[in-house]
Amino acid sequence: MFFVFLGISAVRGAQRTARIDSIARSPYLPRVMMEFGYWMMDAPANACVRLGIRPNTITTLSLLFTITAAVLFGSGHFAEGGWAMVFGFMCDAWDGIVARKTGVSSMAGEFYDATIDRYNDLFAFLGLMYYYRNDPLPLLLATLALVGSTLTSYTRAKGEAVGVDPNVGWMQRHERGVYLGLGTTLAPVLAWFTERDVAHPRYYLTIAALALLALTANVTAVWRTRFVLAGLTKRGA
Repeated sequence: MFFVFLGISAVRGAQRTARIDSIARSPYLPRVMMEFGYWMMDAPANACVRLGIRPNTITTLSLLFTITAAVLFGSGHFAEGGWAMVFGFMCDAWDGIVARKTGVSSMAGEFYDATIDRYNDLFAFLGLMYYYRNDPLPLLLATLALVGSTLTSYTRAKGEAVGVDPNVGWMQRHERGVYLGLGTTLAPVLAWFTERDVAHPRYYLTIAALALLALTANVTAVWRTRFVLAGLTKRGA
């Protein structure tokens, strides 16, 4: 499908989605991959519109998928948990697309979506923290990733509330979904070669994803904090 997308882009010109224009540029996730993801989301979103599925219903489904993923992570079923989390993130994207297509976007819907997003972040990491509860390093990385992800979202929301939008950083929410999704769904494949007979695999690919998130999410949180403080100081002066 990615090559189909590239072919369509070559014929019709490069895709440029207004929604992606509003997101801070990522040094890790190329624009073409983000456009491809949005393009892949469009057809299911159109199906939701035709079926009359409401955006808030899709938002609630994202929570149910993520809770399922957390339970699967905690019980060691990383591939199934990874796919459940991916579907949760997809629902999180579909709700906004459906809301815009049907013209029902509202502050109440955005607030509900943002609140469920925070629950989704917490549940996913808590499931991983439970699995790694007796393994200090990945437990620490999962904890730092949880803290960084929460603060990344909080600093953006608080900055917007005080009139300074810190749309900067290296680890947006969609990026966390991509890396953590890949790091969990593919982890059992690598473990088949490296930890085939281990009763409680460490899933090194997931640990690597957690390390990336722990670093970049916290750097982004600090970056946004400094950005807001600089903006407020400048405005005050």
